[in-house]
Parts: sequence; C-alpha cells; structure tokens
Amino acid sequence: MAPGDAVDPYACAVTAGADELADLARRAQAGDAVATTALLRGLFPVIRKQIHFLIGPGAVADDAVQETLIALHRGLPRFRGEASPRTWASTIATRIARRVRRKEARYVASDEPPEIAVFDTDLAGAAELHVLRAALDTLAPKKREAFVLMGILELSAEEAGRALGTFANTAASRYRHARAELEEYLLRRGEGPAPSAKETLTNPAASPPPRKEGA
Repeated sequence: MAPGDAVDPYACAVTAGADELADLARRAQAGDAVATTALLRGLFPVIRKQIHFLIGPGAVADDAVQETLIALHRGLPRFRGEASPRTWASTIATRIARRVRRKEARYVASDEPPEIAVFDTDLAGAAELHVLRAALDTLAPKKREAFVLMGILELSAEEAGRALGTFANTAASRYRHARAELEEYLLRRGEGPAPSAKETLTNPAASPPPRKEGA
C-alpha cells in the first residue's frame, strides 16, 4: 500500500487482538509490507466505528475513515509504542474527526439509519444504534468523544486520555457527565433503546472493566 492509496473497506473487516496488533506494528516498522497491510486491516473496524459514532453515517464519515487510515500509514515510522496501536489509532481518528467537524461548518449529521456493515449488527441492532446516535447528538463534542471511547469502545481512562490529549481524570470526568446526560435524555424521551444499547448508557456493570494499556 502506497501513501495516499484508498483502502478497500470490504477487504479490511478483520479483527485482531492487542498482542497481534502490537506484533504487526513492530514488523510494519521494520519494513514488512504484509504486516503493514494486516495492521491497517486490524485497526480498520474500530476506527470506522469510532468515526461513525463521532460524525455519523455518510460520505463525510467515509472520507474521514480513509483519511485516518492514510494518516496511520504515513505516521507508522513515528509510532514509538508508548501506547497500544489501538490507542494510537484512536488518537489520530479523534483528531481527524474534530477537524472534519470544524471544516464542515454546514455539516449536519445524517438522519439515515446506521450502516449494518459498519457496526456488524442486524436490522434490530441498527434500530437501537439509531436511538443511541440520536442521544449522542445531544452531547457537547468533548463529552461525546469521551463517551464513545470509554463507554462504547471500552478504552480505559488512561487510554482515552491519551487519545483525547488530556489527563485520565479529565477523560473519566467527561465520560461520567456524558453518561448522566444520556440517562436524563432517555428518561425525558419516555422510551429507551432495547436493553443491549440502553445498558451501555445506564449500567456501567454491563460493560467489561476498562482495559489496561497494552492489555
């Protein structure tokens, strides 16, 4: 893959564990082209979900995903391994999502249902995600970022802090405030999403404990 090349999303729907991603990153930095492609494919699903949760569906989000992947490829030589590859990728995705929202002054989040392929779900799950996205749209950008990273992507406070460019305590505080606001939003609606999505918002015990860096 050459810098600037588009990445085929259908070729990238691959999951990889933290240890595998770390190994791929080391090999990619050593010049292994196969490892570089595998690393980008391993990071792609999480990055795509993050961007779509932060921006919404549509061409703008798809372009941001491609921009993130290109930035990851170009930035790989400077990756020092101080954070996990996933946290490093989330940092770049967060920065690009912020820039897109600022650049697109007239950008309005699409009201289209979430893409099933992006979130690996069925039609019922897509309906739940539609409600979740509407709830996320009520949050201030910094709180939304923290909730997406910690409440949905399950980064630890330390990892989220790195990705957001702030302290772990600050990231955790934003997450707690976001969760409280989302709970209030759902109560005001008088109708919540189905349990699987609602628990993500209202029941911290429904999610696994935050992962430690590199776990």
